[in-house]
Amino acid sequence: MLKPIKKLDAFISHLNRLMHTRESHDALILFLAYAAHFLATALETPIPETLKSWIFECSKILLRIVPPRLLSLLSTSKYPPAIRSLSANKTLVAERFRALSDILDDWQIITRLWGLLATWTDAKEFLTSFTSENESEEKKSNPRRYLVQKAMRATYIMGLFGYYGLENLAWLTRRGVFKWTDKTESKLMVWSLKAWGVYVMSEMAQLLYDRSESKRTGEEQDEETRAEWRRKFVQVLLYGPLTIHWIREGGLFPETIASFLAAYTEFITVRGLWKETAEI
Repeated sequence: MLKPIKKLDAFISHLNRLMHTRESHDALILFLAYAAHFLATALETPIPETLKSWIFECSKILLRIVPPRLLSLLSTSKYPPAIRSLSANKTLVAERFRALSDILDDWQIITRLWGLLATWTDAKEFLTSFTSENESEEKKSNPRRYLVQKAMRATYIMGLFGYYGLENLAWLTRRGVFKWTDKTESKLMVWSLKAWGVYVMSEMAQLLYDRSESKRTGEEQDEETRAEWRRKFVQVLLYGPLTIHWIREGGLFPETIASFLAAYTEFITVRGLWKETAEI
């Protein structure tokens, strides 16, 4: 009896450590929102007749090759009724996941509203850095590197400012705080996604530039640093087509695929944070 309680306590303690910072909290809520959206979308999407036919044919083949004893166990188990019940109530379950997704979506947008404060601090530090003596020395010693890094940093900050600010204006309009039209709300959301695209491009540029500089200087990196770079690169690479999908009318992919990719992209972040916050 105590063992399950200890496991539950360890899980909750680990989750509490993971959510200790705003960035980690935001990543977890975003992952849960995307996951709920994916489940709702998948349940709402009708199964194509071709796929149904393929599943039926596969089941007939499996029935011929599965041992009789295993077949009898499966036929008398509690799982088939549960599966049939889920299939019959698929629409109801989808509605519940959709409602959960909407709540989590509001939650993470509100969380990102406070992200404007951190972005403001980043912008202030960026502007004041131009008067720093260390910055002046770096500019003289390697002007090309100095300009490239400043350009990427400026793009990063402008992208985040636009994304956070415009997204929250659109959300506050949707909630009736601002009495703007639905068309204005839609435009604000599209422009916020375009600003997100700018941020994604700046992140990709920073990752590629860092890798190029490491190779040029021959800097040795440990396995943990390389793994972190690969994780961020895959995440940013997936967000590229997803951003285009969200901006483009009609999208690039079926919504089920897009929502799965979004959930998986944030899962990469949460998995990394989970490992970082594990007790040694």
